[in-house]
Order: sequence, then C-alpha cells, then structure tokens
Amino acid sequence: MATTTDETTGIDLGATAAPESAADPAAGDAAAGETGTSEELEQASLRLAVAMAFPVVACAVMVGGVFLGVAPRVDATLAGILGVALATGLARLRGRAVLTNALVLAGLFSIGLAFLVLDGLGNVTSVRALVAQAAAQGDVLRPPVDYLTGWRAVVGWTMGIIGFVTAWIALVVRRPAIALLIPLPTAAIAAISVPEDAQIISGIVVVVLFAVGLGLLSAEQSTGAEDERPPLAYELRKAAKALPLLAVVTVALVALAQTNFLFPPPLIDPTQEPQRPRTVPLSEVEDRVLFEVDSILSGPWRIGSLDVYDGEDWRLPAFAESELREVPRDGVVDRDLQPGVRATFTVAGLGGAVLPGLPNTVGIVAEGPRLSYDPRTGSIRLAQGSIEPGLTYTVAAAALPSLDDLRAVDGSVPAAMRRFLEIPEPGPEVRALLTEAFGATDNLWDTFDYLRTWVLENVVASGMGTPVSITPDRADEIIGETLQASPYEIVALQAMLARWAGVPARIGYGYDQGDLVEGRLQVRPRHGASFVEVWFPGFKWLPVIGTPQQAQPSMSSDDFQQVDPNIVPSDDIAIELHLPVLIPPGSDLARQILLVVLVIMVVSTLAVGAYTLYPALAKSRARARRRTAAAAAGPRARIALAYAEWRDHATDLGYSAPNDTPLMFLDRFVDDDEHTELAWLTTRCLWGDLRHRTTPEMATIAETLSRSLRRRLSATQSATLRAVGMVSRLSMRNPYAPATDLTRRGERRRRRTGAQTREERGDALVHG
Repeated sequence: MATTTDETTGIDLGATAAPESAADPAAGDAAAGETGTSEELEQASLRLAVAMAFPVVACAVMVGGVFLGVAPRVDATLAGILGVALATGLARLRGRAVLTNALVLAGLFSIGLAFLVLDGLGNVTSVRALVAQAAAQGDVLRPPVDYLTGWRAVVGWTMGIIGFVTAWIALVVRRPAIALLIPLPTAAIAAISVPEDAQIISGIVVVVLFAVGLGLLSAEQSTGAEDERPPLAYELRKAAKALPLLAVVTVALVALAQTNFLFPPPLIDPTQEPQRPRTVPLSEVEDRVLFEVDSILSGPWRIGSLDVYDGEDWRLPAFAESELREVPRDGVVDRDLQPGVRATFTVAGLGGAVLPGLPNTVGIVAEGPRLSYDPRTGSIRLAQGSIEPGLTYTVAAAALPSLDDLRAVDGSVPAAMRRFLEIPEPGPEVRALLTEAFGATDNLWDTFDYLRTWVLENVVASGMGTPVSITPDRADEIIGETLQASPYEIVALQAMLARWAGVPARIGYGYDQGDLVEGRLQVRPRHGASFVEVWFPGFKWLPVIGTPQQAQPSMSSDDFQQVDPNIVPSDDIAIELHLPVLIPPGSDLARQILLVVLVIMVVSTLAVGAYTLYPALAKSRARARRRTAAAAAGPRARIALAYAEWRDHATDLGYSAPNDTPLMFLDRFVDDDEHTELAWLTTRCLWGDLRHRTTPEMATIAETLSRSLRRRLSATQSATLRAVGMVSRLSMRNPYAPATDLTRRGERRRRRTGAQTREERGDALVHG
C-alpha cells in the first residue's frame, strides 16, 4: 500500500486509498444494489415513487384551487404525476449525465406544452404571449381567476418540476424523507389564494394525502429485502385497516374547522382594512380605446369611489364591507330610483374585472358573463373572470335633479349615511370659510356649492394628480396660505368641506367625456378623472364635476393630458400637470408570495445553519461532560477517554477504523513516536501490565499526546476539511468507545440501545 508522509508532523495522510467514512454514499448504494436483482430494485423504486406521488397530488389540489373550475386541479394532478413518472424513468440512466440532463429539460418542457396542445395546436407558437396574458390577469384579479390557456402551461411546468424533483430526491439522492417535504412549501403558498369557502376541504385533503404518502414511505423503509417483504394481500389488508383511522382524523379536522381552533381570527385582516388606491401616471399607460359609449350624456363614467377618510388619506372601502350581489334577471339593482338616462357601453381595451357605469345606477342589461353590483360604491363588475373585448351592456340610471329640487331638501342625514360624515375637526382657516358659507346661504346645497365654487375659483391647480395624503392641517394650509394644490387635493378638499358642512361626501373616480367618433364616444386613459360626490335624501349620490379656474401651465409635450380651455394659466412658474387615473387595488398575491418565500428562506437558512452547526456544540458539551466524569472515575478512565477522543477526531476527518485496536491503528499511519507512545500506553494501562499501576501522571501524558495528535492531524488537512470535521456527525453516530461516556445520559443511552463494543466487553475501559 502506497503511503505519503508529512515530514512536519510525521502523520501519514494517505495510508489508505480512501477513508472508510468518506466513501461515496452513491457507491455504497450501488454496491448494495448489486446484491439484489434488477427486478427487486425496480419494484422498490416503483413503491417509493408511488409514496412520493401522494404529497405531489396534495400540492396539486392546492395549486388547482387558485383557479375556477375542476379542470385546473385535474391538470395540476396529471402534471405532477407526469413529473414523478419522468424522474422514475430517468433514474435508471445513472452514469449518463449528458443524456439524462437533456431528457430532463425536454421532458419537463413537454409537460407544459402538452396541456397547451389540448386547447389547440396553434397555441404552441404563441406560448410567450399566452403566458404573459395569464400573468397580467393574475396581477389585477383576486383569486380564484379564470383558467386561461396560458395558465395551463404554467401549471403544467410548475407541477411537473415539483413532481420530478420530489421523485428524483427520493429515488436517486436516496433521501425520501426530505423529498416528502418538497411539495409542501408550494402547497402552503397556493393555500393563501384558495377561496375561503374551499380552504378547509382543500386543507383536509392535503393532510390526508400527505399522511397516506408518509404511511407508504414508512412501510417501504421498515421492510428489508424482497424475500422478507410480506405479500401484497397483507399490505392491502394493513392499508384497509388504516382507512377508519383516516376517516376519524378527517371528521375530527372538519369538526375543528368549524371552530376558531385551527383557523383563529387574525389580529390584522387585510380584507377588513380600507386600502389606499394605486395609481399609474398617464405617461406610462398605453394610449388605446378602453371602451365606447352610446349615450346623450358626456359622463362621468364611474368605476368606484373612495369613501373612507381616516384623518390622513381617502381610501377604498374594505373588501369585507363590499355589498356585491349578482344582478337579478330583470336587471334592476335599485328599486328606490326611477330610470331617466341610459348609456350603452362596448368594451375594447379595458382590462380587469370592473366595468364603467353611471352614477345612481338603476338597472343593467347585458348578455354574456354574469355581472355583480355593489350598492355602496355603485360599481359594476364581473361575477368571475376578467373582461373580454366586445362585451356590450346597457346601464340605466336616475336623472340628475334640478337645483330647485336640491334646495328643497331638508338636510337630515339617516343613521346609515352618517359614516360618510366622519372627519376630524377643521382648522381655523377652514372654520372661517365655513362661517362665511353658512352666512351667505340658507340651504344645504347652496352651502356646499358656495364652498366648492370658492375652492375652484381661488385654489390654483399645481402638480400631478396622484392621490396623496391630505390632513385637516393641509386643508387649512391650502385655504389660508398657499392657495395651491394638486388636482387630487382640490377634489379631496371639496369632499372634506362637504363633510364639515354636514353633507355626506366621497371621492368618485372613473372617466369623463371622450372623443366623439362616428357618433360614439371613445374613452381613453387620458379621460381619467376624479370628482366629488355628495348625497342628498331622495336623490342619493350625485357627481359634482368642476374644474379649477387657474392652473400652473405645463411645459410637457406629453399628449396624455386633458386640455380644458376654461382653465387659464397663473403667473407662477410652470409645473407639469397630470390628472389622476384611479384603478381598483390589484391583487396582493405577488406580495404575499414574496413575503412567504422570504419567511421560508429565512427560516430555512436558520434551520439549516442550526442543523449544520449543532454537532460542533454537541460534541463540545459531550467532551466537557465526559472529562468531568472521567476525572472522578480515575486515571484509567482519563486514559481511555483521551484515546477515544483521538479516534473520534480521526473518524470526523474520514479516518475511521472502528474494529482496530490502538496497536492495529498504528499500521494505518507512518511511524510516529507520539502515536506509538499513546497506543502502547493505552494498551498497557487498559489491558496490560499497568492495569493496576496506572497513575495520574500517566493519564496526563495520555491527554497531552492525544491533544497533540489531534492538532497535528488537523494541521495536515485543508481548511474545508477541518470545517467539515468540526460539524461532522460520524463520531456522534458511531463513537469509538461509547463506554467512555460515564454520565447518566450516556448510561441511559447504552441501556436503551444495548450497545456493546470491544472496549465495553469485560468493562475494561474504566474499571480494573
């Protein structure tokens, strides 16, 4: 046997071809596999693949639940099973890395394409566009969403990869316990977007399928060779006996789900919180026709409203407070008002799920998808799915009242509408303006009209129309000092003054006017507008649209601006002017997924770090505990422990020979005085002529020699190997001399495992 000598330390680093504990696990698996027939290996792999398929199917149930219908769950399940089958087939091609990698990429890509082909062969040439369309839908819609063709490819690729990775780790890497956990993070992320009414049943299905997979895996690992495996009929009977237990667990989970034990109410529920609107600058929006309108009206074409004021921001109402209900067959959504005007809308390039309508909608007539109406916000939206071009519908609404009708209103506000009067106390400048308005008029409408007219005539529009915070102090500043505000602040200020005057008010948003083309108004993004809406008994919500009399001129040549000839420029410095385009809040799916992924990454990193570093801490604590016990037991125990520490240290670095005595272990290294002295001292003191003449000085010499040998052996290794040795678990799993652990914990472990080693036999290590 060839050897190489480190002249500095005298320790042979290559006395063996490869350390026993450093042998390749895959080689061990291959050697073990050679003892069985290929048929036995195929049967074992098939059983393991079936066990891995159950958690993959559980993940598919959750992923498919993000979409509408049963087809997504079927596709996700099939894609996951195909991924498992692909890994099972390619696991037999070991040693052909290039061919295997090529087949993996081709196979996974083909899984997604296969689902695209089901909707038509032409989809293969437009994969990118279909996937982009599906991604755009996911950004603006709240799950569950329509199962577009692009989603079929995405689901196919996602579940195919999950199924493949799960089976590959189990079959090739030989880590089935880890593989069983691979689908769970994806299932957890998908569970966030599963509809609330489907979360319980989906969660129970996932738990049951995961339990079945775990049971199959346990049965597979608990059996030995094929001749020891019980017959299939026995396994089937055993599985049948577990069905009642699964049924009991399922029923228990269903019962617990009816309480708050499994799903306690969250401390902060986003659906209960009003949200700030998200806006997009007009310069970043593609100029296109959103919809066409056939009506005698010129607007406004409402989308929604901001009716919650929290003292700083005007917010969209909480999702949980929406009053969405499907439009009835007769189309009437408000029986308190009489229709007076109508408009027919034809959708062109409008996305999302919210449709434009008229203020105070009375009825809706449409053919095609089912529509819903929210009486609180006055918004119309699809009951499910997203808007498709070509959708045509007609909206009937109440006619606007005359000024005499508004002036005749008594001004009483019912209890249900008082929430639209909530606002903090005004500042001194606002109070002065309110006093002036109350003194100039004698009815509620004229008071509000006085206030809004004062704002439009005296406040100069300045800056962009993006929604911003506006507090009572800011309102006081605008009225008393600056007399300048953004277009959005001007609208918000009118709504705040209306509430201070006792008129329920909110901010409506949508579109106003349009381009007249062949007798129809074509509405584009540049026609976006926000306006104040006030509520009067008998007439409900009325839009009041006005434009500031002065605005700072814009020096931008951007075409995406509204131009009103009635607005004259002020004498101040020019600032770019934008009018706001308010859009419904987008889906939080991407943010939630990112948050969950970040949490999983942080937790996983900490868990992996703790798992990796734990052996170093555990071994350090064990050494301290054993040294204390050995010192109390006497010199022979100290010598036994010193030599055992040397052998365990060598094991962690890959030089393991558990059956070698101290003198036999010398042959695995070149001649070294310290090693020879320690081996003979240990042998003589534990088994030879010095058994009854061991002194503390001998124990001190053994500890010094052991410490020196450990240091010198480490010095010959690279930094990487030294780090691996520190965190190695080899010496913990297979200690050279378990009997050196004289603590109570070690004694309990020996009794529990029944461990018997060469050093324990005859109790020769620690007793005379």
